[in-house]
Amino acid sequence: MSKKHTAFSILSVILFIFALPSYVFAQTGPGGVGTNDGSSSLIMWYRPDNGLSTTGTLIDSWLNSAGISDFDMTETNTLRPTLSVGTVNGYGEVAFNGSNRMRTGYTLTATNFIVNEASSFLMTKANNTSQRSCVYTTDNLVSSTRFSNHIPWNGTVYYDIGQCCSNSARLQVGGLTGLLDYSIWSYDVHPTSGKQLYRNEGLLQSRGGSSTYNSHATQQFNIGGYTGTTGATNGFEGNITELAIYKEKVNAAQRIIIDNYLSAKYNNALTANDLYTQDDNANGDFDHNVAGIGQASDGSNHTDSQGTGIVRIHTPSALLNDDFLFWGEETKAPSYALVTETTNYTEQLNSKWRVSKTGDLGTVTVAFDITDFSAAIHCDQFKMIVDNDSDFSSPITYNLTVSGTTATATGVDFSDNDYFTVRNTDQIVWDGTTFFNGSGASNAPNDTDGCLKLTVKSGSIAILTADAHVREIEVETGGILQITDGILLEVENGIVNNGTITLIEEAQLIQNHTGTSLNSGSGDLTITQQGSRNFYNYNYWSSPVNRSGNWQINYLETNSGTVGFTTANDANPTATPIEISSRWLYTFNDLIELYAGWSQINPATTLIPGIGYTMKGSGTSDADQNYTFKGTANDGNVIIPALAGNEILVGNPYPSALDAHQFISDNNVAVIDGTIYFYEHFDTNNTHVLSEYQGGYATLNLLTSVEAPGTTSFTKGAPTGNISVAQGFFVRVIASGDVIFKNSQRIFARESLNESTFFRTAQESVTDTRIKFWLEFKDANENELTIALGYDTNASDDFDYGYDSRTYNDLSNEIYWTIADEELAIQGLHNFEVSDDIPLGLRITDSGDYTFTISETSNFPEGEIIYLKDNATNSFYDISQDSVTLYLLEGVYNSRFSIVYQNADALSIGDVNTNDISIFYNMNKDALMLHGIENLSAIKSVNIHNILGQNMATFNTIESNEINLSVLKTGIYIAEITQDNGVTTKLKFVKR
Repeated sequence: MSKKHTAFSILSVILFIFALPSYVFAQTGPGGVGTNDGSSSLIMWYRPDNGLSTTGTLIDSWLNSAGISDFDMTETNTLRPTLSVGTVNGYGEVAFNGSNRMRTGYTLTATNFIVNEASSFLMTKANNTSQRSCVYTTDNLVSSTRFSNHIPWNGTVYYDIGQCCSNSARLQVGGLTGLLDYSIWSYDVHPTSGKQLYRNEGLLQSRGGSSTYNSHATQQFNIGGYTGTTGATNGFEGNITELAIYKEKVNAAQRIIIDNYLSAKYNNALTANDLYTQDDNANGDFDHNVAGIGQASDGSNHTDSQGTGIVRIHTPSALLNDDFLFWGEETKAPSYALVTETTNYTEQLNSKWRVSKTGDLGTVTVAFDITDFSAAIHCDQFKMIVDNDSDFSSPITYNLTVSGTTATATGVDFSDNDYFTVRNTDQIVWDGTTFFNGSGASNAPNDTDGCLKLTVKSGSIAILTADAHVREIEVETGGILQITDGILLEVENGIVNNGTITLIEEAQLIQNHTGTSLNSGSGDLTITQQGSRNFYNYNYWSSPVNRSGNWQINYLETNSGTVGFTTANDANPTATPIEISSRWLYTFNDLIELYAGWSQINPATTLIPGIGYTMKGSGTSDADQNYTFKGTANDGNVIIPALAGNEILVGNPYPSALDAHQFISDNNVAVIDGTIYFYEHFDTNNTHVLSEYQGGYATLNLLTSVEAPGTTSFTKGAPTGNISVAQGFFVRVIASGDVIFKNSQRIFARESLNESTFFRTAQESVTDTRIKFWLEFKDANENELTIALGYDTNASDDFDYGYDSRTYNDLSNEIYWTIADEELAIQGLHNFEVSDDIPLGLRITDSGDYTFTISETSNFPEGEIIYLKDNATNSFYDISQDSVTLYLLEGVYNSRFSIVYQNADALSIGDVNTNDISIFYNMNKDALMLHGIENLSAIKSVNIHNILGQNMATFNTIESNEINLSVLKTGIYIAEITQDNGVTTKLKFVKR
């Protein structure tokens, strides 16, 4: 509603108010002057939009909005005034009939009330001009102590403090008109400046001098003025909307601010200092929660205001006389929410403000109380927007810094008539044609947008061509999201998919949250993996998606449609779509090495996520057969119940690679033995007869991995540590419990870059500094088998879960490490020792030539040689660089061969030593121990060399058979002991 800026004659009212300094904290009183927590000079504040309690239309209580509960008002029975709702610019008004009132239950004192200065503000109107009434007063009416306002008193307005009936002590204005209309009455009193009475910000009267209010034991504050005495005639007949009393005088700037607040709120014109004009009809009726800062012509100022709204403005940078900034809100009692703007898909607050600016205050700081909508703010893209147009089509933006429930913008520069509100970018949207709000090319998401939601609407396909990281995803009905080959889509939380998500070739999806799945919706995610085309070869599979929480093999699709099935031994590649043999569909969850534990399933068998299954090849002429999985992406914790002593065929349950080491670490010892096994058929396999199968298992643990056995021309290589999408594998259960897959095990790794391997049969890497080597063994049939050994401080000479892996193959000719009763494909030891002698085992079925060679080393000490030692012949073969071929007869050899790092010469006692002399390094004493030398003085020198031949220490006088080596750093050394007779003894040792 607009207000008319015309002069009124003024009502007879009396107000007392008190001067108030500029506070350094947010002020939430009328117009932003004073606080509502009792900490400022604002002691009473009664407003119709807060704290009114009624029975019907009768008012039972009126809470003090100044925050001092002692001054809450109550009344009972027939003394209660009435409330009219929404009658004054949408706000209520309290009606008095001359015989009712509201009053505090608290006695007034000089401490809790006022002394000799005050300010008061009152919005009121009278029902007649002939009444003798008090709008408010202290009670009882003790003439020398009262504080009262009379409107009208036989047509005259009186304001009193401390005295009654003395013309020199009170303000008294007669001859006023318009007393039956609402006016804003403001009254000041101060010992220095005297008393002033304003109507609608126009000064009516000013008098010097003041009176002191003195407390009285029976006085209380009373609105309506009616004492309850039979026949009393001083009850107020009229209406009130708002009353505020300060126990200090407000300054000129603050009075102007409060009057502009009341003027806008109740659509009441000011006759002077009407500085806030955005409450006019033509300016949009921004009538609500008006507040202001500024400096009056007398130099008084007020620089920090919030008022009744959520906007606080403070700290103007260049405040001069007659500079003011006001702001008001378009919505009364808004229910705040961030609402999506369909033009740019940002979330904009469903309310806005407009400013009136007089002069130039410079820049200001603006803060918003975001309590009601803070939960909707996820990102650091929360901004304040300012525009000279209400549609905010070309706004100036200011970053908002959120701390708790307060969002603050600094350096804000307003112009007169500006609009402002807040805007949050919470989502990246594909509207069916284009992207909005992403940080990547063409506003698509990229890997820096992890705080934003991705929304895909129906229309053309939304294609991601770069790695993207988002908070969550929603694909609406008809929406299609396609992730290009080799691209990672990373999601912090869940996916609501009612459309289609397609992962092309090696595209992958990772979700990072903990706990159970957050995915839902009626749509499908599709992802493709390649299987073997060989009729006879198994693949070990696991589905990366589910339908209604489970998976069936008959959900598989090819480019030609849903896969068919045949009961024949061989698949039917000529059918359209192809038909897979259902004869070879199995799961396994039974005792270790119990072949009968294979459980045959059919294409419609329900499989829970994480369970692996076997399926043989398609027989097509293509190098590989594509299979498409379609359903809801598996996500969150996947649990497989496990019994001790069992082996379980499980599999990567996610549409991304799986970090095998993290999976092992999460399950090692607690449930599994720390090793996983991947089956791989030889490419030469050409039979369904079990006894004639050609194949074996690749092995991986926390130390390293070894490839599956194969022919010279065929091997997938050793597992990389990252398990491919849909890859099945075996684990051994050592303790009953749950095998668990977690989102934290997911990793982005591509087969094409050898980052992961699917045994058909740009993650940050951590440098592995452990010493390791791989021993390759080729049998008489040209089949190759590799075993590995490494050193890790978590390993020992005994069997260690996660670092020692049993051989999982059942080959006619096999090599393995022997430890106790175990046969190992991978062995872990604690520390590298030059003196190590590591037993090898061999199982030979076919007599013939067998070749041994070190195929690879990692971090192996420079200059060290790895020997194959034949303990039967005391022969040493350097297999570090070259292979050695030995003819072996059928049999089992568990003690004949070992791996050593010293040959016969190094292991002997020097070049010309006698059998009585022995030398060794004692690690506990950090000393070189000399034994068998009767005359130590016959030792000419002891020289210590590093493996590069550099002399690191020399001892020319030997007085003890213990030579302290604490002067040496950790490393590999050679001790050379020279005697006077020329005999030289050498020892290679490792110092830690």
